[in-house]
Amino acid sequence: EVFKVVKSGKRQKKSWKRMVTKVTFVGEGFTRKPPKFERFIRPMGLRFKKAHVTHPELRATFCLPIIGVKKNPSSPMYTSLGVVTKGTIL
Repeated sequence: EVFKVVKSGKRQKKSWKRMVTKVTFVGEGFTRKPPKFERFIRPMGLRFKKAHVTHPELRATFCLPIIGVKKNPSSPMYTSLGVVTKGTIL
């Protein structure tokens, strides 16, 4: 549900690449690897830098910058890729 198979190669035969279909967070100094060597592709439209955070006491929502992503209990791969799920934003 998080990854989509991406076909590559001259005849679209190779299928070892995966595209992340959920929102991800990458740090400030993030640079992509060359496309040939990139196994997990994180699209630009799904790379978030800010998040809407609700404050329970003030009952207000603030647009704050994401500092980091907590360790995801469902999979360590989600943590390494920076997949944002409910309760993982710092």
